[in-house]
Amino acid sequence: MNKIKSILVALSIVSMIAITSCGNDDGDIQVEPDTYMTVDQMGRPAINTVFNFFGSAEVKNGYNQTLPSNGSANATAFAGILDALQTYIFLDPNEFENILGIGNDALAGVLAVDVLQSDKNAATAYGTLNGRALTDDVVDVTLILAFSDQSDAGADNQVKDGLISDNVDSNDKSFSNSFPYLASPH
Repeated sequence: MNKIKSILVALSIVSMIAITSCGNDDGDIQVEPDTYMTVDQMGRPAINTVFNFFGSAEVKNGYNQTLPSNGSANATAFAGILDALQTYIFLDPNEFENILGIGNDALAGVLAVDVLQSDKNAATAYGTLNGRALTDDVVDVTLILAFSDQSDAGADNQVKDGLISDNVDSNDKSFSNSFPYLASPH
């Protein structure tokens, strides 16, 4: 899974470089506003994959092309997926409260708007929804936010404990100390 995350980050960087380096023979950058379009949202990897689980390719592509300012339009569907998944593992979605103290409706609202917020006066930590470092285990954090029920109703649920980690603790290669900081490709 970390290999996939590294590949996705690398592809994002390559895409940004390719877009910003388009030019003519004189080296002038040519920008044609109608040429570019949003193809994917990647603020939080795997959100579209997991929470549009029942969606067709058209639904997933539609979500990817949604502007973040309109992203909350998917919140109701995301809350429904959270409710269904939690019910399946014997959690009570009506009582569910995650490690941030929020329930499914609030969590779905946050996840549906697939952007990273960053408060520069607070520590960067994906788990508190404040930015993301390359070393953050975004899959584990997403699973914890979705399944680690802190409510009284979820305290004794043994099933959730096996669902809050993908058990991949680190990359198989170290990150670089220089930009773009990603591990070298395989």
